[in-house]
Amino acid sequence: MQGKGKFLCVFIFILFLYLLTGVQGEILADEGSEETRKEGGIRELGIMSGWAFGDLKRQDDYEMVPLYVQCGFDIKPLFEKIHINPPGSIDFLFEPFMNTITSPDANAETGLNFMLKYRYPLIQKLHLYAEGGVGLLYTTQHTYEQATQFNFNEQFGAGISFFFAENKSFNVGYRYRHFSNAGIEEPNAGVDMRMILTGISIYY
Repeated sequence: MQGKGKFLCVFIFILFLYLLTGVQGEILADEGSEETRKEGGIRELGIMSGWAFGDLKRQDDYEMVPLYVQCGFDIKPLFEKIHINPPGSIDFLFEPFMNTITSPDANAETGLNFMLKYRYPLIQKLHLYAEGGVGLLYTTQHTYEQATQFNFNEQFGAGISFFFAENKSFNVGYRYRHFSNAGIEEPNAGVDMRMILTGISIYY
């Protein structure tokens, strides 16, 4: 995690502060307003799982079953304030996770991601989305690539959401993830993962 990753961390931290003070403050100021709730606050609750794998040089492949819980907040009003108003929605995701590692040994990961998600409606029931962000990760899996079990991760991906009900969607996506310890201790070669994810979201 070097220049671009550090910039992304700062950017997401600023969005986090805005979420705590700006958007949430507007909601608390007018809890009875349906319009206010739609323009700010919780938009999405979802769960994602699937399969993930990555190459290790001196061990069997790093493979795991991910389990992500997604809590999305509407931050499009932030962009509208600076006169950026793209079609679709822009969300800030808190994404706690507990992943089951199956290879090279039976282990586990846990942590928290901070993500931005943009969703664009192709038609009423079919939306495209793109997402990316950073996070904190602790793994019980020891690898030759990483000196530490506490790491940072950067990730991005894309997918499709199919709305089988007015406020519920089935999601399928791909995500690339890199984790390393930001140079805290050597070795720090990093581990690259590819993920195929599916899940369900409920929207508010």
